[in-house]
This record gives sequence, C-alpha cells and structure tokens, in this order.
Amino acid sequence: MYPIMISALLVMVGLCAEKIEVIKISSSPYNDNAMIRKAYSENGIVGDKSPHVLQVTEFPVGVSLPNPPESLKGMRENGSGSTILIWAYGENYYQKRMNVTIEEGTSFWEDRAYFKDRYRKYIDLDLPPGEKVILTAILVNGYGESLKTPKATKTVIVDYKKRSDRDDKKLKEALSAPHLIYNEPYGNFQKNQPVLLDFYLGGKDIDIGVDAYKVELYIDGNKEEVLTEWAPYKIKNLPPGVHEFQIVLIDPKGNRVPEPLGPQKNKIRVSD
Repeated sequence: MYPIMISALLVMVGLCAEKIEVIKISSSPYNDNAMIRKAYSENGIVGDKSPHVLQVTEFPVGVSLPNPPESLKGMRENGSGSTILIWAYGENYYQKRMNVTIEEGTSFWEDRAYFKDRYRKYIDLDLPPGEKVILTAILVNGYGESLKTPKATKTVIVDYKKRSDRDDKKLKEALSAPHLIYNEPYGNFQKNQPVLLDFYLGGKDIDIGVDAYKVELYIDGNKEEVLTEWAPYKIKNLPPGVHEFQIVLIDPKGNRVPEPLGPQKNKIRVSD
C-alpha cells in the first residue's frame, strides 16, 4: 500500500511542477551612438603587462539602465551596472569570460580628448605564452543584455604574453564562420526570479529566422525551444538547483552547425 501511495504522491508533485517557459521580450532601449570604436593591444600582445584597450563612445560603464522596459520587471539587475563583456577564445576550444569595470576606465590624469572613454583590461589566461587568442568585446547593459548592433562589438586576434610567429588562419576562419556567443544567464538567481537568456551572433552571412538559421535552447540537456529571432528571452519557472544552459546553431537545412569557438553553454544556480 505504501509504495502505491508514494508513487501517487510523486505523480502529483510532477503534475504540480510548473513547465519552464521561454518568452521573447523586446530589446531594451539604448543610445544609437553607443559603440566600441577601437579595440587594440600594444604590439598585438596581451598579458599582465600589456592591457587590451577599448575605446568606447556614448556607453558609460557602471551605470543602471535608464527607464527599463516593463518586460524586465522582477529580473536580476547587475549591482555594478553596465559593462563590457570580453570573451577570450584560444585553441582547443579554450574559453574565458571577463567583464570590464568602471575602475578600468580613463583616469583623472588622462581625461583628455585622446584618452576619453578608454578602458584597459589586463588579460589573465590559463594558456602558455605565445598562444594566439581571439578577444571579442560586447557592450552589455545593467541587466546583462547585449546591445544587438554591429557597432556594439569588436574582435581582434592577439598573442598572449609574447610575440608569436604562429599562423592565425584557423582563428580567422572560426570568426568568419557562422557561430553563437553565449552571454546570459550567468551566475546565481533567486527562486521565482525570471532569468534572462541572451546571446550574440557572429560570423558572415548569418541571419536568424523561420527560413534561415535558428537557435536551439537546451536546459539540462532537454531541448526547450527553437528560437527564430535575435532577441532577449525571459525564462520562467526554473526550479531550485543547478541548471545547464546551452545554445546550438542550426543551419537553414536543419543541420547542427559546427561550433568553431567550442560549445556555448554554462551552468547557473537557482536558490531556494
């Protein structure tokens, strides 16, 4: 009798569990002049002595999003405000995520036209000196949402810590091939708090649509949704625990596109 009762209770719990929802929301407003004007490193090298430099226009780092849309109500806001997301990609699918903070911006002594709105990020990677690295920078608002415009991103290929004579042909091919860049969700969330899903499109001739490329969203290995618009999405009803998110690019013929920068996935935690 008891096993039957337990089974019935488990069924009832399963029926009461809310289904995960994936809801497209409108992109947040942003300054049309916001852009990463330049991205460079001295002598093409980054490391503990050679920073990656980003010259930004009309996009202050470290501020809250003014007049956020209703669709963001209840969602997590970054306490440190807007940022510049930097993804470092190396050989053998090496990936590392970094954020630029307001402390890494123009100093008082450099507050002149030439140095205005420049940010220096020192790049620390678990790679041997001389490795070729892709650095992709993207403007991100205080809710973690990327600005979805070509002006909001810059990508360069650099050497890590010392000059290298190695060929970067494979990395250039990876950048020109259609691919995705994972952005959100990232970090920790509260139970019943909507979770932002956000990604960036990369490569030539990539366009998302019903009859074009599509993005499959997997949560904990289960395909939850096929996305046909490049937009932010709101994820609701994630139960407490650790969850793995993965986005996969599908070509117009329905085939999974090779991932030149490696799998685009991440684990988050939802607190009870």
